Parts: sequence; structure tokens; C-alpha cells
Amino acid sequence: MKDLCFLLLVIVSLTAAAAKTPAPPFTQPLGYGPHWSVRNGLTLALHDAKVSGEPGGVPRGLIRIVYRLAPGPGGLRSLNFIAVEPCVVGDRRDFSELQRSPSDGKPGIKFWFGPVKRAKDTLRQTIRMEKFANGAHPYLIAELRADRPLEVRFEVYAEPDSAPMSMCILTATMGNFQRLRRLHLKDRVATVRDALPQDPGADFTAHAVFPLSELKSDADGVVVSADGDEENARLLSQQITTGPWWRYEGPNLTQYWRQPKPVDRDLRVLVNARKTYYGGVAPIPGGMAFENFEMNAAFHPGQAFVFGIKPAPKG
Repeated sequence: MKDLCFLLLVIVSLTAAAAKTPAPPFTQPLGYGPHWSVRNGLTLALHDAKVSGEPGGVPRGLIRIVYRLAPGPGGLRSLNFIAVEPCVVGDRRDFSELQRSPSDGKPGIKFWFGPVKRAKDTLRQTIRMEKFANGAHPYLIAELRADRPLEVRFEVYAEPDSAPMSMCILTATMGNFQRLRRLHLKDRVATVRDALPQDPGADFTAHAVFPLSELKSDADGVVVSADGDEENARLLSQQITTGPWWRYEGPNLTQYWRQPKPVDRDLRVLVNARKTYYGGVAPIPGGMAFENFEMNAAFHPGQAFVFGIKPAPKG
């Protein structure tokens, strides 16, 4: 009887200790393709990862920034996609989402996870990719941090067989999902109509370019952010006549790019816009919105750019 009581006491003690042990800050569920999640924050995913809220049709050649936009099993959605667009000397720019794979000829450069390094509160995941048609062959290291769960830090490097790159641009390609229309600069807020007054028809506008002198500086480096101008984005989402994947039903969020110190002296921000959803002529409710949103500068190995989100300010 004493032995049984002792055994029960050990089981209770182990159960209590397990209950007090915090969940790991980074998780990678088995059987759901390549992705990592940081506790209470973002999920970083590649092409074939299954995410419960996705309606399907996720393109290849993009890094997915996934966030919980609503409660329940269908609330996880790709808030934005990060494309890799290297330029070689001479400024020929290739596009990871649009270029055909050199291995199978299908649209989209193949990405895959390479080595990962985990520390207590930091995860560094290598993202490798196929070589681009212009000869560029970059790779990235994506860093997730438990103390910054709503950010992903990207460092850019070149494989040994890469052609010399003048730039390796990381661009957030899906601003039209949240209908981002305001760009927060150092001394002003530039609306999409201010920055890009031309009518794009069913295509993209040209890029608006903002140099380093127009960007905000803070203790963490240089930052530029974009948000929507709708009090409740769910209302206009009901007007969308194209596929359900464009219906944004999440909270008002600010999306931003930041370059940590040391800041590149030639750093600049570029945005373009559309008034119809990509791939068709369905109008964007409320009018034109930013689509591609990027920081860029002359390439050097280890160059860092941070993509993040935060609740949008009211008003």
C-alpha cells in the first residue's frame, strides 16, 4: 500500500511539474509541410505548408507571413507574402513568384528550409531557393524571436555560384488583401492617391520612391509602416466579387518594414498600387490600394530587413 501511495505521489508531482513548464516558443507541427510558428505571433511558411484558414491556391515562389485573423480553426490566414527579387549587375530584376522553375518549368522558384539553429528564445531558419534566370542565387536566414513574436528578421546572402547581385529585394506583395492605403513617413502620412495619382487601369501603377531622408528613425533603425483607412475592414470585404481569398476579415493592423542599424546609406522605400485585384478586373472595394511594399538598397552579405505587424492606431 505504501508503494502504491508513493507511486501516486510521484505521478502527481510529475504532472504538476509538467503543467508548470511553459510551452516551447517555437513549434513546427508534423505532417503539415514547412512552417514555423512563434508563440502568440506569426507563422513563417513556404509553398506546400497546410494552414487551416487558407482556401487553397497558395502560389509557389513566396514566403508566407501567416497570422491569426479570427478565432477558431479557420482563423489562420496568410496576411502577406514575401517575394525575393534579385537584381544582377546591369539591373536585370527577376521575380521569384513569376519566374518559371529551372527544375520543372512551373511558375514560381522553389523554396525550401535548410538548416535551423534554435536557442532558448531565438530560432534562425535558413531558406534556400533555386537559381534565378539572371544568374542570381540568393539564400535567406529568417529569424523569429520569442520577445518579438510579430516580426520576422530576414538576412540576405549569396550562394557561392551566384552572379554578382546589385540588389536582392524582399517585397511584401499582397497589400491589397488588407487594403493598405496610408504610408507613415518621417514627417507626413502619404495616402495612395497622394503617392500614386495615376490611373493604373487593370494593371500596376509605377513605383513611388521614398529616400532615406523621408523615413522615420528610431532606436531600432529605420522604419516605414502602412495601414488601411477603413474603420472596419470587414464591411467593405463583403462587396468583393472575386474569390473568397481576398476577403479580409481581420482586425486593423499596421504592417511595416524596418532596417536595423547599421542602416544602408542608400536605403529607400518603394510602393506600387492597383485598383483591381491581381489576375483579373474585379475592383478593390474603396478604390486603389498599395500592393507591393519594399525596402531596398545595394546588396551586401548579411543585409537585414525586418517585416512586422502591430495593431493599427485608432483614428
